[in-house]
Amino acid sequence: MTSTRSYSKLIAHAGSDTRAVLDSLADATLDPQAYGAAMERIGRELGELFAAQCEVEGRSVYLALTVEDADFLAAGIADALTASGAEVGVACFWNVRQKRAGIPWLDIATIADEYAEPVPDGLDHLIVVKSIISGACVVKTNLAHLLARAEPARIHVMAPVLLEGAEERLAAEFEPEVAERFEYWVFATDSEKDQMGNVLPGIGGEIYSRLGFKGQASKNQVLPRLILARSGRGSAQVATEA
Repeated sequence: MTSTRSYSKLIAHAGSDTRAVLDSLADATLDPQAYGAAMERIGRELGELFAAQCEVEGRSVYLALTVEDADFLAAGIADALTASGAEVGVACFWNVRQKRAGIPWLDIATIADEYAEPVPDGLDHLIVVKSIISGACVVKTNLAHLLARAEPARIHVMAPVLLEGAEERLAAEFEPEVAERFEYWVFATDSEKDQMGNVLPGIGGEIYSRLGFKGQASKNQVLPRLILARSGRGSAQVATEA
């Protein structure tokens, strides 16, 4: 299962069973509830490591996340950062992925809907969260959207797993002076994909079905518990993109 996988130095600083939890995501027998719990645990580990290394107490941290990750990976990250004293803000995106003009390698990830809390002035950290980064089109879209109105001191890309070369693909979408600021928080890098385009071992396949959603349309109809809880505490905006 792990013949094409390399682990980052970051995982050595995580909990003793983090690698086992990460590898368990590739287990096809893991039901959606257990899978979601494993993703949340991985998120918590990433959040705790970030908090420890970046000294986030009293600092502003803004999370950019996708709707499918909100109640799992992103919830774990947000909980860990909040527990460490960070002032956490959130933007959640409902992305629609599609092939442009039928070209297999040309992915786009249109933002269909957005929940966005106010971006603080003098933002210390912007973190773009994704369960896995392969072609990087979702990360690129969401990051570019936020950078149009935010000026963070530091920019971070956070994912449990990425496909080899994802950093270069993402960097190619931005001006060099922006791309050189990206800081990656990743536990593992894989180098192979199957015929369906899923990274091996990756996160065990396509994230929507693993979490119990019935495809892209299904996950885009969900209003996550994380967003419901946060939207009741203060001002926010829900916007629909053309």
